[in-house]
Amino acid sequence: MKIPFLRPVVPPDVFCLLPEGITYACVRRGPPAGFAQARYFPFLPNTVGVGASGTPLYTREAVVQSVEAGRRLSEGRLARATALFPDSWARMLPIEMETLPEAEEAVREMVVWKLKKLLPGVTAELSVVFREMTPAGEQKRLLVAAAPTDTLRSIEDSFEAAGVRIGLLLPFSLALFEGLSSTLGSKAAGDYGLLHRSADAFVFLVARDGAPVFFRQRPSDETEGDHDQEVRLSLSYYTEKLKGGGLSTVFVHDARGDGISEAFPGKVEPLSGRLFGADANFDERIAARPELLPAFAAVYGRS
Repeated sequence: MKIPFLRPVVPPDVFCLLPEGITYACVRRGPPAGFAQARYFPFLPNTVGVGASGTPLYTREAVVQSVEAGRRLSEGRLARATALFPDSWARMLPIEMETLPEAEEAVREMVVWKLKKLLPGVTAELSVVFREMTPAGEQKRLLVAAAPTDTLRSIEDSFEAAGVRIGLLLPFSLALFEGLSSTLGSKAAGDYGLLHRSADAFVFLVARDGAPVFFRQRPSDETEGDHDQEVRLSLSYYTEKLKGGGLSTVFVHDARGDGISEAFPGKVEPLSGRLFGADANFDERIAARPELLPAFAAVYGRS
């Protein structure tokens, strides 16, 4: 099982899995871009279990309410969908490799071996996905996302039992980056940053020409000062180790609502509907349900 990055065809229906419930969205690619439908459904009692890694395990009963509502709202056409989940359920990190085999499965074996060395405390079976990053000198680099296989399998199986096939399954931050990188890259003059802060995770990345240059994931229970320090250290590493030329813009999705300090030099711009030609209700909906922005990105990136 893999956590696939965006595929050529992504359905407009997205289910955002949260610790306490599911947000369903039907994304309208536009014009104007936005949401045809968006609804939140709390989990019914005793429908979600806990896996070996502490991440949720789902049942048909956990998802069926949102699926049935999505089917009604889509006039019965809902058969395939995207599912997104919180960043904290995955470990995302860059991995350096001296060489990369040509066969994807051989690369995967090397990645799994590396993860066992880098994450010795993680014993559960992990599903991994990877993509190439901008090299650092002679070193090849991969951005790797690893999530517990039992949780991913339970997501796919629960929706399948409710009559929906999950075609895309990935963490919120990767949905944001993969879906919006083309648009953000065209609006930024040079390297740009993307910061996604939610209730459970802090992710900061730097991108160049649609590829990640730098990536850092931290837990959200750190204080504002800790995150500021993390940003400063990240920018120093980007400048000194990766020979970065500086960031033109840092795009921010602060789902926690704390605001961003002055840790970033240069222009800091919230991810708003103005960037995507979205409708008048777009920003209001994102403010009410921040998980809708990754849902939008997952579909918008393949419009």
